[in-house]
Amino acid sequence: MLVDKINEFLNKYAPTSSMYVFCAYIKSNIHIINHLTIEDVAKKCYTSKGQISKCVKNLGYNSYLEFRDACLDYSKQINEKTTIFSKENDLPHNIKLFSTNIIKMIDYISTNLNNSLLNKLVNDILQSNVIYLYAQGDNRILCNYIQTKFSSLFIPVVICDIDFENTYFSQGKLLIVISTNGTIFRLDKKLISKIKKLNIKTWLITCNDDISINFFDEKLIVPSLENKYNEYSIKYIIDIILASVHLMRGKY
Repeated sequence: MLVDKINEFLNKYAPTSSMYVFCAYIKSNIHIINHLTIEDVAKKCYTSKGQISKCVKNLGYNSYLEFRDACLDYSKQINEKTTIFSKENDLPHNIKLFSTNIIKMIDYISTNLNNSLLNKLVNDILQSNVIYLYAQGDNRILCNYIQTKFSSLFIPVVICDIDFENTYFSQGKLLIVISTNGTIFRLDKKLISKIKKLNIKTWLITCNDDISINFFDEKLIVPSLENKYNEYSIKYIIDIILASVHLMRGKY
C-alpha cells in the first residue's frame, strides 16, 4: 500500500531531506494529489519538478502521472471501507449489533471453511524451514502478530518489505500473502509480476474468491458473510491457523 511505502521513507530519512518533506506532504494531502500537477507539489514542497520526479521514482513509480493514479486508487480504496458502528445508534446498541454480527460471522466461517485446504496450509507451514509473510496496510500488523506467535514455536518468520524487493527466496521456504479483499493486486501490478516469478510455494489468504487471482499455488478463501466484516474474518482465521500450527507442532 502506498502509505506503507511513505511511512518507510519517513522513518528512514531526516526531516530536513527533500524526500522526507515530499513524503510528509503526500501523506497529509493524499486525497487531493489527483487534482495537483507536479508543479503544484513542487511548490508546496519548496523544491523543483526534477526533485519531485526523483522522489516519485524512489517510491517505485515511473512517472508523476503513475504516482498520481496510485494516490487516486488509494483514496478510492479508503472511501470503500465501511464503518462498523452507525451514527444513528447509541454505543450500547452498536456494541450489541456488532457482537451479534461477529458471532454470525464466526459461525458462517466455521460452517463453510474448506478444512482440507486449511490443514494443507498448516502442514506446509510446519514443513517449511522459513516462512515469508507479505501484506499491506492493516494486515501488516497481522504479520507481526504471526511472527511473534511463531517465535515461541521456533518457526523462523521473515516479513517482506513493502516493495517486495529485499527478499531472498530458495527451496524449503514458503510465502504467505494476506490480502483481505485482494485489492493489493488491483493497485500494485508489479507485485503480481514478482509473485509469478517466484520459485517457491505460495499461498494467498483472502476473502476474495475471484478466480482471476490465479497466480498462487494455493488459496485459502475465507468465507464471507458480509463484506464489512472481512477484516475481522481474516483476523479470526489467522488465530485458527496459529492454534492449528501450535497443536500440530508436536507431531513433527
